[in-house]
Amino acid sequence: MSKCSEKTNNPSILIDVNDMVTHNIDFEECENNKNVVLDSQNLSSVGRFLSVTTTVKKVCPNKQIAIGLRLYETTGGSKIIKGHKMFAIQHDRECCTDITLSNIHFVLPEEIAETDDKTNICSRRTFELETTSHYIDLNSVY
Repeated sequence: MSKCSEKTNNPSILIDVNDMVTHNIDFEECENNKNVVLDSQNLSSVGRFLSVTTTVKKVCPNKQIAIGLRLYETTGGSKIIKGHKMFAIQHDRECCTDITLSNIHFVLPEEIAETDDKTNICSRRTFELETTSHYIDLNSVY
């Protein structure tokens, strides 16, 4: 039995991300118009959304290709990994062809930013994306 299943019979996790601010507004009897000025509020749950498209060129038919993407945030000369994606693809056309992968998404909340102010989306963030691909099949590639 795994350690996770030993600790609980219900392995689901509930995370409440309710970032709404509630303002109570009362209309008095016979009052049909009201102007309300709300207090300033901070943005919450801010972040960046990176969508990547890449093409693997001249993929041989009926051969599996492994593709990996690794995203780093770079700051002060160091690289901190922020996400990775891996895919296995192939095609069955008669000749080598280019394969385009689109809509590869990375979600980058500001709270994991390598900046001092983790609530300010107006600060600059710099990323480096590494890609690699290779044939998985061990038989000869034609």
